[in-house]
Amino acid sequence: SLASVDVARVGRAIRVHSAFAPAGTNVNFVQIGQGGRIEVRTYERGVEGETLACGTGVVASSILSSLRRGIRPPIRVKTKGGDVLKVDFEFEAGRAKKVTLQGPARIVYTGVLYV
Repeated sequence: SLASVDVARVGRAIRVHSAFAPAGTNVNFVQIGQGGRIEVRTYERGVEGETLACGTGVVASSILSSLRRGIRPPIRVKTKGGDVLKVDFEFEAGRAKKVTLQGPARIVYTGVLYV
């Protein structure tokens, strides 16, 4: 179960693995669900912890779920934050093309910058 994964511990170990040196990598944990739906949890480098959602990770996880498990787009993706995002794409010559990501957007901060 994806809920039982220790994303902080396992994600950190993979993030700093020598195979990804020197910059490291984001780490996505994916569970395949019913009806073309997946669930994704992400350990994000820079944040150095689990994030509520990661657009790049959601798209990459969707494309790999299609390639490895035959899930056909559009793919619905549930994130740790609870949102369900929609990823659509087409394959041309073995490459994902026309990739779109849809989901809610929220203002989380406003401010003024004086220069």
